[in-house]
Amino acid sequence: MARLGIDYGTTNTVVVCSDRGRYPVVPHITETAVGPVAREVFPSLVVLDRETGQLIFGSEAERCLTRPGAEKRYGVLGSLKRLLRDYADGRRVGQSIVPEGLDLAAVLREFCGALRASIMRSGFFAENEPLETVITWPANANGAQRYVTRKSFKDAGVEILATLTEPAASAIEFADRLARGNRARARQLEASIAVFDLGGGTFDVSLVRIHGPEFTVVDTAGIEQLGGDDFDRILAQRLAEAVKIDFDGLRPFQRAMLLLHARQQKESISAGPAASLTFAADDLGLGSGVGTVPVKAYFKELEKLLEPAIEKLWSLINGAAARSAGIQSQDLTAIYLVGGSSKLPLVPKMLARRFRDVRLVMTDKPFTSTAMGAAIRSAEGVRLQEILSRTFGVLRLAEHGTRDCFDPIFAAGTRLPQRHESPLRHKVRYSPRHNIGHLRYLECAGVNAAGWPSDGVRQWSDILFPYDPAIPVGSRLTPDQIVPRDDLADQWVEEKYICDADGVITVTIRRLSDGQSCTYEIFRN
Repeated sequence: MARLGIDYGTTNTVVVCSDRGRYPVVPHITETAVGPVAREVFPSLVVLDRETGQLIFGSEAERCLTRPGAEKRYGVLGSLKRLLRDYADGRRVGQSIVPEGLDLAAVLREFCGALRASIMRSGFFAENEPLETVITWPANANGAQRYVTRKSFKDAGVEILATLTEPAASAIEFADRLARGNRARARQLEASIAVFDLGGGTFDVSLVRIHGPEFTVVDTAGIEQLGGDDFDRILAQRLAEAVKIDFDGLRPFQRAMLLLHARQQKESISAGPAASLTFAADDLGLGSGVGTVPVKAYFKELEKLLEPAIEKLWSLINGAAARSAGIQSQDLTAIYLVGGSSKLPLVPKMLARRFRDVRLVMTDKPFTSTAMGAAIRSAEGVRLQEILSRTFGVLRLAEHGTRDCFDPIFAAGTRLPQRHESPLRHKVRYSPRHNIGHLRYLECAGVNAAGWPSDGVRQWSDILFPYDPAIPVGSRLTPDQIVPRDDLADQWVEEKYICDADGVITVTIRRLSDGQSCTYEIFRN
């Protein structure tokens, strides 16, 4: 039985296995013209072969883009993980990329299947050996994103031992780093760290207290759309301007190739000092001319994007949850920088300027820290207490359906149960004053002083449930059928909510008068 940690990333996916106290990265082997090539990452890239209708993944997808006639033959789907943030049931990716009838969840399921096949080709595991895995997702991931990610891995034949947020996984890896792999020393470890996780598509920061094998997420925050993808786009636009090309006017394939070139140029900054970044238009068949973008000017634009992330970290370290836990900035063992985008020299420079009295630690494993922490969790007696990063609630009709009110069900900061514990439960009972309930579920990063959702509102599905016993449960209903009904005051309705260890929520709505009910998964219409 193989035990793994998987970091499904926006740009690359990394797999680490547990091997008797060691945690090697699983290689992904690709056949090339010069023979087999092994890489420590599985690119999170999907292309569609328009001739065959086949979806192609990973390194093979990257190779497709360099073949003659690639623009006509292949459609590109990058940053699949980012698209999951806005996932709704049945949503399809654009028809130019995905065949008719194939939705985002189906693409992710095929991606997970291709990843599993690549893992088995690594030579690390016996044929048909079961894979027990801990998977990770952003701390700020919404419920639908968690649900579809977990389901896709399961459907691909991967057994899920546990899930955890990416910053929490990196905290586990950091503790292993402090203990230098010594298990006895790890059991005596006491530390409080802030994990600053800047990846390809998401930014998360978590405050984590470490007490031997026990890890407690004290507080967490994030920015849903901040990462290497945004940095690449800014650089691609500036490179295009430098050779007098309209970036937005490029065809989708051309934009994808220029973004890939920009990513490579950006990553070269992390490898060593550079004064400018260059682009020869004819390298991508975009005309002639060579342009340059000064690194100093590029970083000045990135500063505007990074300032809110620095502010999130400041607010977390000086927030109510930190004070309640007795943590002050001077108590922090370190700010731990992880994620590929944290390698940009600008990131630690800005952090050092704002947090002069806190030790900054740049991981030596920017791409593998998260997967390694997940692998350690899969194999050792690590106990992790996580929290809901977002408030889940419902907009209801009030006053005979004449106005809305917001009812928070599970608040941000609520402690999630351990996997062996009973799920969180919440029950609501009420007598209706209209014939049909219109329940609009959502998540948000905050609730304002007036009690309304604010900051990072993410809508789930609307549910129309018949309060009137004359209307069968399961009937097709529309909001314009809702009418005031004082005579239904004795028809009590009950809502039961369940939140599991992964933060995935279901609701069962029941008419108590006749016992009819329906259970809804978090994002299903």
